[in-house]
Amino acid sequence: MAQVNVPKTSKKAISAIIIAVAALFLIANSYTIIEPDERGVAVSLGQITSTTPIQPGIVWKTPFVTSIETFSIVPKTYEVTFSVGEDGAITKDMQTIGATVVVRYNYDENRIIEIVKKYRNSTIIENAMKDCIKASLKEITGKYSIYDLVSQQDAITAQVGEVVLRRMQDNYPITINSTTITNFDWSDDFDKQIRETANRTQQVKQAEQEANIAAAQAQKLVKEAEARKQAAELDAEAEIARSRGQAEAKKLAADAQAYENQKIAQNMQVMQAQWNYEVNLQRAKNWNGKEVPEAAYIVPGTGAVVPLSGK
Repeated sequence: MAQVNVPKTSKKAISAIIIAVAALFLIANSYTIIEPDERGVAVSLGQITSTTPIQPGIVWKTPFVTSIETFSIVPKTYEVTFSVGEDGAITKDMQTIGATVVVRYNYDENRIIEIVKKYRNSTIIENAMKDCIKASLKEITGKYSIYDLVSQQDAITAQVGEVVLRRMQDNYPITINSTTITNFDWSDDFDKQIRETANRTQQVKQAEQEANIAAAQAQKLVKEAEARKQAAELDAEAEIARSRGQAEAKKLAADAQAYENQKIAQNMQVMQAQWNYEVNLQRAKNWNGKEVPEAAYIVPGTGAVVPLSGK
């Protein structure tokens, strides 16, 4: 086999490359970058060397000896569903229910070192959270009937959240931001019962609506009858008023006629008196010592005496 001779210059170049790569590898393992939403803990040869969480930035460390474990403090969402059955909760009226619970939490950055010491990954915390949620859900729903689940959901959710918060935050290095029950579930038999109850409720409501409609129609008829009665009364009052008006008009007309007749009679009396006066005056003028007969007619204005007997 032939031996290949490598030039000395090539050997030096290869050595330089190896040294450069080793240096770069060494440098790459000499620091860690902690992001703004992370906190770090230094661990050297299996021992925690940090006394407080390491803040964001470039962190220098001993290569191959010290590692920097980082933990995100961004809020996480943990969702767990308990099916109807062994995992389900028992209500006050002995109904088994399931539920879906969502917990939003984040690591407490002041207790990051505790996480490294006791909980090397999030699985341990989430398993503990599942057991805590299950126990809290059973504790609270046992105070309510299954019929209260929807109408009292806000109150139940708030109470479950309080129990979860108390149990988890006291024992685990996390901060719970909210707990929400997004869904309740129950058996198919109870679903059927709900539908039957809803049908009966609907029938009752329909009967009530029909009764209300009948009552409204009856009330309408009563109001219409009252309106017709009032209209008839108004018509009668109007007719009476017209009759009174006509009677008063006739009375006024009669009074006016009587007054006119009275005036005519008075005028006749005045004319008669005037006539008598002129007759007597004429007699007096024509008196010649002889009495003018009563039966004579004296023409007023002429002085002529005309006997009524024609003599």
